[in-house]
Amino acid sequence: MRRIEVTPRPDWRERCDAVGFSFYDLESEGGRPYWSESAAYVFTSGEIELIEAATKELFDRCMDAVEHVVRHRRFDEFGIPARFHELVRASWDDDDPTVYGRFDLAYDDGAGAPGLAGRAAPLGGLRPPTVKLLEFNADTPTSLVESAAAQWQWLEEQTAAGVLPAGADQFNGLHELLIEQWAHVRAARWGLAPGARLHLASLHDTGDGELIVEDFDTVAYMAETAAAAGFDPKLVFMEDLSFSLERGLFLDADGEPVRHIFKLYPWEWMIVEQFGGFLPNSRGVTAWVEPAWKLLLSNKQLLVVLWELFPGHPNLLPAFAEPESGADAPGADANAGATAGTGPEALSALAGRATVRKPRLGREGANVTVRDASGAVVAEASGAYGDEGFIVQERARFSDIRGKTAVIGSWIVGETPAGIDLRETSGPITGDLAEFVPHYIEPDDGGAGSLQTGHCAARTASDAAPADPAVGAAGPGVRGRMDP
Repeated sequence: MRRIEVTPRPDWRERCDAVGFSFYDLESEGGRPYWSESAAYVFTSGEIELIEAATKELFDRCMDAVEHVVRHRRFDEFGIPARFHELVRASWDDDDPTVYGRFDLAYDDGAGAPGLAGRAAPLGGLRPPTVKLLEFNADTPTSLVESAAAQWQWLEEQTAAGVLPAGADQFNGLHELLIEQWAHVRAARWGLAPGARLHLASLHDTGDGELIVEDFDTVAYMAETAAAAGFDPKLVFMEDLSFSLERGLFLDADGEPVRHIFKLYPWEWMIVEQFGGFLPNSRGVTAWVEPAWKLLLSNKQLLVVLWELFPGHPNLLPAFAEPESGADAPGADANAGATAGTGPEALSALAGRATVRKPRLGREGANVTVRDASGAVVAEASGAYGDEGFIVQERARFSDIRGKTAVIGSWIVGETPAGIDLRETSGPITGDLAEFVPHYIEPDDGGAGSLQTGHCAARTASDAAPADPAVGAAGPGVRGRMDP
């Protein structure tokens, strides 16, 4: 893995607009645009295979963790109110369908400096490459349209222009796999005929009246893939949904029943809001994507449970719950058992190691604290999270990219690894000022592109353009709130 400088396309803004990606100029570090095609990350096919395999392995282990939590009724550890425990259990046991998610991964190619704890690297400074889970954005992941459409378009156009090597490829099958998964959900899971209505909802604004463009573009792109899968999509805003007590179902602003809906809105917000009380009894009337069982995956308590169940797993980092006191602390329910990995004894396992303290429900790096092996604070971010409790995770090692921390977002569609994106920062915390940098797979010897992952999208840039000319037409706005 390496980072190289690349000459941007002269009309890159217009080209991004053409695929429904309109928030490219959101301000990032140093006042630079969020979309950064003056650089690119380059991978070998072997590295992509390693990341793909780790993504599938992590998804499988996450499914094991959900099964364990549901069977042992450990919902309190995740801060889920008791009246929603049965909703989560039923959602899991009935196998409510999922469409997508994104793992945030730390990749170390093994060619950097000694370990964070000062341990010397073996074999003359080279270590085996590793892929470690930082967290799972399982409920409301963003960076979708730029991952699926914009960076694919960039690859094709820059290769055709001779800026990238002939035969350059990309791990990016998101567009095709999303269409396949939506078709599967429509026909096989919900038993719906072509033309069935699908509502797709995002939050309009944060109270200032200004459209959250990142969320809108994401939902508009998802609507495009759903339409290609046979749905009749209708874009709505979460603020406009209501519940009819007389009819016993959710309605949109036009009074149309909401029976199947994709929402870019977190479950942990839904269950504490006024209309959340209608969710359990309307379960058989309104089907939500993502499903309620994602409450167990979008919470960083998942990292604690994973380490408890699979200690020493090569794709996991040691993680423990920070001790809490009082009757309201997670795990306080006597029938639920003690919180996993809680207490000084558990945290002592991280003594002498660099650590990262994260709020269970934090987003975009808020309220994160990074400490070195001595316990000194290296970096910290403020924010509005933390009342839900914290977990402490061993700090991950990243590939040695001078002056940059590059987090890999590895997408899963259904149960299939679907592609990657990269967001970079100059510090150790990936926050809301991170920049999106496209990637490519370098050609194998002889100039042929690597197709060994089996998911490199075979489509033209024009194929990824929105079917609706209004998609992506919104102007600049605030960065979305959905994603850590």
